[in-house]
Amino acid sequence: MNVLVSAAWLTMALQPPTPPVSYRVDESKPSDSIAIQAVSVKAVAGMDRQAVGKVNAALTSATAGFAKEAKQCAAAAQGHLWGYQVRFDKALLSDNYLSIVFAKTTVCAGSPNEQKEARVFARKSGTPIPARTLFKQMLPAVRIAPAVSKNKELIRLDEDTAEQLIDDERCGFYLKNTSYRIWVDGTHLVLFPEFTQTYSFCQKEYLIHRW
Repeated sequence: MNVLVSAAWLTMALQPPTPPVSYRVDESKPSDSIAIQAVSVKAVAGMDRQAVGKVNAALTSATAGFAKEAKQCAAAAQGHLWGYQVRFDKALLSDNYLSIVFAKTTVCAGSPNEQKEARVFARKSGTPIPARTLFKQMLPAVRIAPAVSKNKELIRLDEDTAEQLIDDERCGFYLKNTSYRIWVDGTHLVLFPEFTQTYSFCQKEYLIHRW
């Protein structure tokens, strides 16, 4: 049996699928002590051009905030060795959210620190979603502690909530006494704890299934 295959169809079949999030990463290294990766989104599945513009405006603001932090880090060093690095980690697209995650490594005032920063957007509109709002949308039945920081990207859990959400006996004390960065991965809310202890095995991504 002879099978005829259209050249145009074959070309289309061999092409890689379009990624759900298309983005560009630019490197900014104004000095040996500072390295910041800036991310701009080119296209997102299900998001129109106006919404993409909102995302990029927020990401530009985030990059400016990183640069400001780097200057503060340099001032806190007071002549000692210091460093400030932010690199793009990942872009995650779920049914309702786009999460852009950065990994941050710093040595400021002699203290090494590793954290993650996330910016989360409504997939339909591109509107930035503060951490507390995101938490309430994902886990409306779960209590959240009153805000203790002006940073809108941080949340804090009371002890009962932390124990309820995260089953990790080795890290229980730390997880009940820290703030969290949050973002969305598929159907899960991701909690990433902040620690003053560098390279702690408790500092990892905790995936919480949406209730």
